[in-house]
Amino acid sequence: MEYMDFYPTRVWMDQCDLDNSRLENKIKQFAENHQSDERSNIGGYQGDDFGDEELNNNIIKRIPIGEHIPSNSRWSIYSWVNINNRGDYNKRHHHISTKFLLSGVYYVKVPENSGRFRIYDPRGAWVKGFQDWKYYNNNSEYYYIEPKEGLLMLFPCWMEHDVEPSDSDEERISISFNLWSMDLD
Repeated sequence: MEYMDFYPTRVWMDQCDLDNSRLENKIKQFAENHQSDERSNIGGYQGDDFGDEELNNNIIKRIPIGEHIPSNSRWSIYSWVNINNRGDYNKRHHHISTKFLLSGVYYVKVPENSGRFRIYDPRGAWVKGFQDWKYYNNNSEYYYIEPKEGLLMLFPCWMEHDVEPSDSDEERISISFNLWSMDLD
């Protein structure tokens, strides 16, 4: 029997070849000069308005361009850094805004056992009561993605996600961002 999947939620992932040592040093200097914001982070450091041209260029060249997005779009990226130590994590949240096309994260430093990225089923908890969820949809309300250094992820800004507490004695460092086109309505 044929079947079709309707309204799947896509997450794009790619490995980038950036100088993560340079980025780590730049992030450490940034953290010394900028206060931590409390947004989704529980513990750790979250520093707003971080920018890096090389990273931004790598993000822009990986934006999935569909038929409704002009290939010559002018892109804006707003990013912030996350430095998590043992026990630090990011609580469940989203980056919802009608302005954003996508949200994302780039992993600069990822020691072993420093926390997985978790994406929640966007259909909500109420679908768990139906038989199809149990038999056809893996009976799971979330999926884990194991981060690694150099991984770039793009996902819809409305997708709820969190990061597990770190069990590592080393820092996990990532750069999160939202992106939008100045040429889209």
